[in-house]
Amino acid sequence: AIHAVTYYTSEADALAGTNPIATPAAFNATTQTIWAEIINTSTVSGCPDYTSFEVVIELLPEPVITTTDDVHTICVDFITGQPIRTLTLQSNVAPNGHIYDWYLDGALVDTTTDGQYIATAPGTYTVIVTGPAPNECESAESAGFTVIQSGPASPINGGFVVSNAFGEEQVITVLVEGYGQYQYSLYEEGPWQNSNVFTGVAPGTHTIYVRDTNEDACGTLPLTDVSIINYPHYFTPNGDGYNDTWNVIGLAGDQYQAIIYIFDRYGKLIKQISPDGEGWDGTFNGNLVPSDDYWFTVEFTEGNIRREFKAHFALKR
Repeated sequence: AIHAVTYYTSEADALAGTNPIATPAAFNATTQTIWAEIINTSTVSGCPDYTSFEVVIELLPEPVITTTDDVHTICVDFITGQPIRTLTLQSNVAPNGHIYDWYLDGALVDTTTDGQYIATAPGTYTVIVTGPAPNECESAESAGFTVIQSGPASPINGGFVVSNAFGEEQVITVLVEGYGQYQYSLYEEGPWQNSNVFTGVAPGTHTIYVRDTNEDACGTLPLTDVSIINYPHYFTPNGDGYNDTWNVIGLAGDQYQAIIYIFDRYGKLIKQISPDGEGWDGTFNGNLVPSDDYWFTVEFTEGNIRREFKAHFALKR
């Protein structure tokens, strides 16, 4: 027997023999039911019979990797090597029985079912998505998404050194390392500089801020108790609230272990003070000392080396 098959898009058309699909091989089907009429062409009546089948069209997934706010940077602690900020990569193919194969620099790193991956390492990520059963259509590999590694600055040996104490040109050198590119400032809001060296800083104790400048930066490191050491060249203990006491500036804190001795012009010890205290008020055993030049010796630790500095200042009444 010789059979002829004609296809229709509805049962009514199949039974009526109207509106057949003219060229089945070129028919662009959607997800729908197709009806078929089968005729035995070797008989007069044809003995027609009818059947139907479902056509299911599954679109190929088209993954595109993105992150929230298009961030590309992970932050990694330089000392421990542990990530302190990861990235959640999104495939942008909604999970519905899909399988997601994630690759880093061409090597498979994970297979997930929720459409996302937590990136903890730098490199170029891609994803291939396989659709649900029964078709299990596989997408093309996505375009690469580059993840950058950065991190906050990590201090080296305390994070700074100050050289030339009591000198006219004291220099602060910031010592940090890390995965980022860094800028430096004496103020939390800037201005910022690329150099890690500061000169011309006023006497006293300062905080230096070190910030990561990479895209989506990984934070700012404050370096506290950065001291420029100096001393007033005179003071006026007259009770007006200005310059009423004398002390060395910038030596406060246990790290300096500083002791200051004050002498009159004849070498007599007048007072022993600490930079952490209120300073000298211009008295000896409760009595006012006269206007004159006074000498001092300060012993302190700088860079793990015990140092001594001597100079003089004026008391003016």
